[in-house]
Amino acid sequence: MNNCSEIAIVGMGPTGATLANLLANRGVSVSIFEKQNQPYALPRAVHFDGEVMRVFQSIGLSSEITSSSLVNKGMLFKDLKSHTLIDWSRSQDIGPMAWYESYRFHQPDLETALLNGLKRFPNIQTYYDSEVQKVSDNGKNVTIELTSGEKHISQFVVGCDGAQSAVRELIGEKLMDLGFKQRWLVIDLVLKNDRPDLGDHTVQICDPDSPMTYVRGTGNRRRWEMRLKDHKLTKITPNDVWERLKKWISPADAKIERSAIYTFKSSLAKKWSAGNIFLAGDAAHLMPPFMGQGMCAGIRDVANLSWKLTAVLNGINKSILETYESERSPNVREFIDLTVRLGKVINQTSKTQQETTKMDSIWPSLGPGLGKRSNIEGQLAPQFLLSELKKSDDMSPNGFYSLKKQKGRFTSTNVKAWLRNNNIAEALIRPDGYILETISENENENGFNIKNINLSQALPARKFFG
Repeated sequence: MNNCSEIAIVGMGPTGATLANLLANRGVSVSIFEKQNQPYALPRAVHFDGEVMRVFQSIGLSSEITSSSLVNKGMLFKDLKSHTLIDWSRSQDIGPMAWYESYRFHQPDLETALLNGLKRFPNIQTYYDSEVQKVSDNGKNVTIELTSGEKHISQFVVGCDGAQSAVRELIGEKLMDLGFKQRWLVIDLVLKNDRPDLGDHTVQICDPDSPMTYVRGTGNRRRWEMRLKDHKLTKITPNDVWERLKKWISPADAKIERSAIYTFKSSLAKKWSAGNIFLAGDAAHLMPPFMGQGMCAGIRDVANLSWKLTAVLNGINKSILETYESERSPNVREFIDLTVRLGKVINQTSKTQQETTKMDSIWPSLGPGLGKRSNIEGQLAPQFLLSELKKSDDMSPNGFYSLKKQKGRFTSTNVKAWLRNNNIAEALIRPDGYILETISENENENGFNIKNINLSQALPARKFFG
């Protein structure tokens, strides 16, 4: 084993594989360890949004990922009489991220695209069947010891190893229970026959006795999720599955791809790091799947952390890494809280018919961290179509760029309108798409803060993007 790299990643799911692509794309040497002996071939996560699609764009894998994805129609919350309580339909037009607002995907397809992406880089090593049993940080570097006895040394370690994170346990961190805990049965089917009557929207059946979710997946895949009342139930037989599904579908129309019992939880790590060791994705936070934001939150984590780690490796003060948790934790907490509120809606219904409520997507700001927060700093910037083929995130090879009122700079009038509506003359955008700094229309300033300029210049260029 090559026992030395700049960054070691534990866990090769979507969060870990995305992080590896983000780092290797800037020339960072990466080792990634997965305790399983091969990628998991069955479905799990099924949704990502336009912000996550921007991250995939930043590593040059947007075409590969969209080719196996489905633009999502959205979600309807219905009562037992099929009256729509909440309409969260998603636009079928390109949205503010310069991608569609919502996508459905099959996780093995996504992981294949991400893992194939890693093959582009000579500076990355992947290790399957490699379980971590010890991590030790001496302040300068971190040593990982595997159950095989082999050791690996890196400057930083990132645990992307899921809800049962070994890295989190080994560094003594805990998840705070945020109060939601329910057992649900998740059933994935593959249709044998076309069933357009099932619909293309996700449907949440709101019922205090037996709430249920139907999910339209990619291709001929469909999912049902049902809350379990029997807290002792540990195993579901195929006959049990079909009995529960008989209202909607039978074995004549579909085959069972997978059925599993999950405990949906809401949790957040008390601390996201210890020295040179960091947590990301489900290792740092858990939320029920009612908004489809669990995996999305993990991708946001590594989009934030990756460029900061790269900056430190290229000479920026290490204190920038302290902003990872301070920025990301409040952001993911907003998603968790809204998801739990929606879970409460799903677990209840009104005795009288209610008016249908429209729901829109949320884009929470970052918590306190880099730069001031006096205007729109810390908010997610929209991405603009600058021409038929060019998006604003692709303007700069290293990911930092400014949106500025300047004659002839942009072909899109939307950029100028956005600047005008926010009363700013210029905005500096970070590699993760968030706004680092703005210059006001009403202020006579000499440009961006020199620290931010130095930070933007410290990052090496990406090899692949767009």
